[in-house]
Amino acid sequence: MPPALDGHRARWFLWSLGVLLLATAGGAVLAAVGGPGEPSPEERARQALQPTRHTVVYQVTSPDSTSALITYRANGINNDKSVDNAKLPWKEEVTITAGPGAAVAQVMAAGGKAGSVSCSIRIDGRVVDKRTAKGQFTDVSCSSVVQPGAE
Repeated sequence: MPPALDGHRARWFLWSLGVLLLATAGGAVLAAVGGPGEPSPEERARQALQPTRHTVVYQVTSPDSTSALITYRANGINNDKSVDNAKLPWKEEVTITAGPGAAVAQVMAAGGKAGSVSCSIRIDGRVVDKRTAKGQFTDVSCSSVVQPGAE
């Protein structure tokens, strides 16, 4: 049988154990709710789904002066627009709203007789996709997903 703790050591042990349990419980509560000045998980989820507006710039370039067809996403959801026989370089700026679901920025171009065709998408001033397709009568496509709350 282990030796019994005297009264002083027993109190010290129980007091230390209590402090340790209290600190652990406090840390768990802070981790669950966030620290001071941090939004709660519910507030973070609400903020993430708030609709946000974004400026999208689509661009299509080619050594040739025209593209047979350019199609682009005008509102981020399902409103596609087309431009037949577009003069290149071509550029279009639109504003899309993301939220509560994600939005999509997308541009597709047919190269026609050119040796290559390139596209790019800039969202809020940052290039998010850029591609080049080589060869006559080739197509190129650029796209990006825009999450709500990401401004």
